[in-house]
Parts: sequence; structure tokens; C-alpha cells
Amino acid sequence: MTLHKEHGQVTGIIWRGPDDLKTYEKLQEYAQQHNLTVSAAAKQLVTRTLNTISK
Repeated sequence: MTLHKEHGQVTGIIWRGPDDLKTYEKLQEYAQQHNLTVSAAAKQLVTRTLNTISK
């Protein structure tokens, strides 16, 4: 699997090692299921999570 930086990506997340790769693959699968880029999916999940824990 090759990881590609997407246009406008500013998170600076570095994916290293087998555990990170598994997480990235889950994120990529989520993105595909929701017709999103990986970057947009990550943003959506982070936003949703932070809004949930901030209440």
C-alpha cells in the first residue's frame, strides 16, 4: 500500500508501523464507504469525536 498526501492536507499525521497501517486502512475504508477523501474522512471523524466529548 502506498500512502499519498492529498491536496490541502495539513494534519501532519505520520503513519508508521503495522498498527498505524491498520488504522490508516480502516480510515481509508471508511472514506471509500462514505465517498470521501481520506483527509475529509479524518476531519469528519475528529470533528465528530471532539464535539461528542466536548459536551
